[in-house]
Amino acid sequence: MTTRIRPYDDGDWDAVLDLCLLAFAAGCGALEGAIGHGLDWGACLEEYLRSLVGSREQKRLLVAESAGLVVGFVHYEVDRVARCGRIGVSAVHPARQGRGIGPLMYAHVLREMRAKGLKYATADTAGDEAHARARRAYEKVGFVALPMVQYFVELDGPGRPRAAGRPRSRPASVGPERGRGGRR
Repeated sequence: MTTRIRPYDDGDWDAVLDLCLLAFAAGCGALEGAIGHGLDWGACLEEYLRSLVGSREQKRLLVAESAGLVVGFVHYEVDRVARCGRIGVSAVHPARQGRGIGPLMYAHVLREMRAKGLKYATADTAGDEAHARARRAYEKVGFVALPMVQYFVELDGPGRPRAAGRPRSRPASVGPERGRGGRR
């Protein structure tokens, strides 16, 4: 079956929301377990998607359609001043993952970015097993992974996620034996 990429239209709302919640369940569940909170990630995703479809961002929300069914979606951002694009929220239906739909969507978005005169693009995803297919899809269209760390802090609580239950230790480069500069 042929998969085509087309602009989102309002009739796609239920399919996109359902697909998003289904595709993000494993990753969001892992995140919730890691930080130890009862996050209502479904409501957060729905609110975010509504913000896209209720604004001029809707024109950069695309769906992948196969046999009349929405099987994936992707949103992208454009910064014309920096000449940079960013692939935002995206998902492929779990039953259709591993069939080239992610790379097809990302390649389409990259062509649109090039046509707009952008010079580079970024994308991000989690490093856990739930996002392994997403990482492979980005790499298939030329993205290179960068070593990055994302931090989390609870603003209304003790200041640390539950999963980080180990006592804080000083970085190896700081301490009385190394001095303030980190070197002897």
